[in-house]
Formats: sequence, structure tokens, C-alpha cells
Amino acid sequence: MKLSYSPTSPYVRKVMVLLHETGQIEDVTLENISTTPLAPDAALLPNNPLAKVPALVRDEG
Repeated sequence: MKLSYSPTSPYVRKVMVLLHETGQIEDVTLENISTTPLAPDAALLPNNPLAKVPALVRDEG
């Protein structure tokens, strides 16, 4: 799985805590995304049309 994240997002922190507590952090590839409401990151749009983080892409797609 691949997690697109921004380190300052409070929602990403919740996801990271969950991954650590369930022991799944090794199964996830982290991809740091720099996005703002006015300038969304183009790499995030195919996986999340709203260009919001966190966005988790499973191996199945």
C-alpha cells in the first residue's frame, strides 16, 4: 500500500498512529505530498479527485 501524506495534517497523524498500533507501518510506503487548497499536487489527483491527504492506495488499486 502507498500512503500520500503531509506531515502537518492532523488526519495523517491519526492514520500513522493506527498503522503503528496495528503493526502495519512496514506494509505501507510513505509518499510526502506538498499540497494546498489553492494549489493541489497533480500526483495526488489520480488517486484522490479532491486532492486531499491522507490518501491510501491499496495494492489492488
